[in-house]
Amino acid sequence: MITNKQRNLVAHRGGLKAPLYPRGSLFERVGGRDIVGEIIDGLYDRIETDTHLRPMFVRSLEEERKKQKAFFEEWMGGEPLYTYHYAYSGLLARHSHIHISGESANRWLSHMKASLKATLTNKDLIKEITEALRPLAQGLANEPQDAGNPKHLRCHRVNRWRNPKELAAKGNLQELKVMIDSDPLLLSDRRQAAELLQAAVRRDHREMITLLIDRGVDVNIPTGLEVDLLLTPHCLAIWKKHDQLSRYLESRGAVYDIFSASFLGDLAAVTTMCGSAPELVNASDPACDFLAITPLYHAVYGNHCSIVSYLFSSGAQVGPASTRLVRRAAENGNVELVHILLNKGADASRVGPGSWVKNRVIADILLEHGADVNYPAGKWVWVSCTGNNSQRDNPEYLAELLKCGADTDTRLRGALPVHHVAKAGHLGSLKVLLDKGADVNAPSDSGETPLLYALKAGKRAAMNSICQILLAAGADPTVKDARGRSAQDIARSLKRTDAREIAETIAGA
Repeated sequence: MITNKQRNLVAHRGGLKAPLYPRGSLFERVGGRDIVGEIIDGLYDRIETDTHLRPMFVRSLEEERKKQKAFFEEWMGGEPLYTYHYAYSGLLARHSHIHISGESANRWLSHMKASLKATLTNKDLIKEITEALRPLAQGLANEPQDAGNPKHLRCHRVNRWRNPKELAAKGNLQELKVMIDSDPLLLSDRRQAAELLQAAVRRDHREMITLLIDRGVDVNIPTGLEVDLLLTPHCLAIWKKHDQLSRYLESRGAVYDIFSASFLGDLAAVTTMCGSAPELVNASDPACDFLAITPLYHAVYGNHCSIVSYLFSSGAQVGPASTRLVRRAAENGNVELVHILLNKGADASRVGPGSWVKNRVIADILLEHGADVNYPAGKWVWVSCTGNNSQRDNPEYLAELLKCGADTDTRLRGALPVHHVAKAGHLGSLKVLLDKGADVNAPSDSGETPLLYALKAGKRAAMNSICQILLAAGADPTVKDARGRSAQDIARSLKRTDAREIAETIAGA
C-alpha cells in the first residue's frame, strides 16, 4: 500500500486521485470471504437487471463475479487473490474501453450500497465501506454524459482515438490538428491523450509532439504503448535513443523519475534518488493504481541485474505480484536475474506457459520452484494450439510445453488440444500431439472429433493435409456432428478451391 509521502514523490505520473484502500482492514469485520461473496453476488444480481449498466459488462457475469470477489477480498484486507490471479493492469486501464459517466458510477454505487444493506447489519460499517468506495467509483468515470446508444457502452468508446493515434504515429500534423479542433474533448481523457503523445514520441515527430503538449497533453503520463509496463514519453525517448527529443521533453516539464531510471538501467540516478528519498525503493507507480508496480518491476523489465540487486539491498520487496517478475526475467532468458528473484522469495508457481519453456536451464529452475504450465487452466492450449491472434504453427514450442508437463487432456471451450490444432490447420503441432498419443477420435463436449473440427478451418489452412494426417492416424470419418452431418457431408458443402480434393480424401478413407 502506497504511503502519502510515496504518493507525493511520484504524483506526476497521474493515476486515481482518491485513496486506493480503506483506512483499516474491513475483511474480518465484514465476516470474511463468504460474506464478501454474498455482497458481490447481491451487487451483480442487481446489475443483471439494470438496463443502464448491464450493457457495460460481458455476456456472462459468472467470471466477472469471481474476479470481483477476489478484488474486494483483497481491497478489504484479505488475501491478494485478485493480484495473484486476475490483475494484469490497473483499474483505470482496465476500464478505459468502457463508457462510464458520473451517473453510471452513482448507479453502481447505489447497487453496492443496497447489497451491503441486504448483507450486513452494522450501519456504521456499511457507511464506512460506501464512503471508501464512492471516490474510487467516481474516479473511474471517463465521460461527461451517458452514451446515447447502449451498444456504445463497451469497447466502442476507444474507436474515437483509433484514427488520431494513427495520425500521431505517422506525423500527419494537419489532419490531427483538424480532428482536435473539431472535437474539443478528444484530449480530455488523460490516458488516451498520453497514448497520442507516445505514438508521436516513438517516431520523434517533433511538430506533432509540440502541438500535443501545447494543447495540454501531460508530458509525464505514462502508457503501455511499447511494453506491458507503463513508460513516460521521456523514458520512451531515451530508450529509443532520441537524445535531442529527450532534452526537448525535459524543457517542456518531463520528470526523470525512479521508475524511468530503473527501467533504463541508470544505477547512478537510482542510487541518488533512493539515497535522497528511501521511500522510493518500494513506491508503487500511481498510474498502475491497484497493481503494485514498484521500481523493482521496472528494473526487471529493463533486464538490469545491477539495479535489481541495489534495490534489494536497499529494502525492496517482491510484493504479491512477484510472479510477473519471474515471468519477465525468464522470458528475457536472464538466468542470473531468475536466481536473484527466487532467492528473494519471488513466486514461480503462477508463471504459466511461455517461451521460457524453450530455455532448458530456466525451465528446470522454474519447474523446481513450482512453475506449472497448466496454470491458469486452458491457457497453454490458447497460446500454442488455437491459431488465435495470428498465432503460427509452432511445433517446437508445443513440444517443449509438453516436456514441461502440459496436460493433453486439458479442455478449452469444450475441446481438447488436438481439436484446436486441427481447426487451426497447424500440421506440425498436430503431428506432435499424435506422436504423444492424442486420441484421434476423442470427442469434444459436443461430440465432434478432430476431423470434424478440421473441416471448420479457415481458407488459408491446409485442410486437405490435416485431414490426411488425421485419417492416416485412424480418424473415423463416419462420426456425425450435432446436426447429423458426417465429415463427407460437410466436405461436399465446402466453399473452397480445394473442396473436391478434401471430399475425395475423406471418401477414400
